[in-house]
Amino acid sequence: MRIEENSKYALTGNNGAGKTTLLRLLVGLLRPKSGTIKIFDKALTRKKKDLWQIRQNIGFLFQNPDDQLFAPTIEEDVSFGARNLKLEPEEVKRRVKWALEAVDLVDFKDFSPFNLSWGQKKRACLAGLLVMKPKLLILDEPFANLDFKSIINHLAIIERLRKEENMTILFTSHNLFFVEHWADEMLVLNEGRGIFEGHPREGLNLPNIREIMGSYDEIRDLIQNHNSNQKQLIF
Repeated sequence: MRIEENSKYALTGNNGAGKTTLLRLLVGLLRPKSGTIKIFDKALTRKKKDLWQIRQNIGFLFQNPDDQLFAPTIEEDVSFGARNLKLEPEEVKRRVKWALEAVDLVDFKDFSPFNLSWGQKKRACLAGLLVMKPKLLILDEPFANLDFKSIINHLAIIERLRKEENMTILFTSHNLFFVEHWADEMLVLNEGRGIFEGHPREGLNLPNIREIMGSYDEIRDLIQNHNSNQKQLIF
């Protein structure tokens, strides 16, 4: 797989296809048995120095925000990454304020992250990544378990930041709508192997991909057949 700078790249595939495993390989949480991973033209190794340099430029948003949040308050949680970069205290404060404003959580900075809604937790996690000014933002199922309004807000935040900060977005999703309409390129995984890389609309119309992933047509036909059945009054 090859990801161009400032693009939106989707990883998709059915449950167990290997999407999250691949993401964990890209940030060094897992070690590849063979092959080479290069990020920013630098080979990813297990050396602590190399990992630290690469990870400074990567933000990894976990699928479950409870796996990422840990501090007593939102402000402390968001500031953690910036403090680890050994930034000056004033710069940390400036970045935290900017990140909280970006995700619309300034009024919640003194709240416990564990008392927030799922969508607010997701935004808090995103703010914690933004303070590090990553070049690559990796999002594992960023829209899962969000209501429609929250999805709109998240998309608007991520798109604005991508353009303003020149970020590259790599995301996983089971939702073919986001893959088709938001991603510039996609990789389809099946049982740990890449079976298509290219433009989403091209790939999602291929017979072998439709057979593995399903399609909108199947859902439409199922709903239409169900609605055509004669209905009986219950109440």
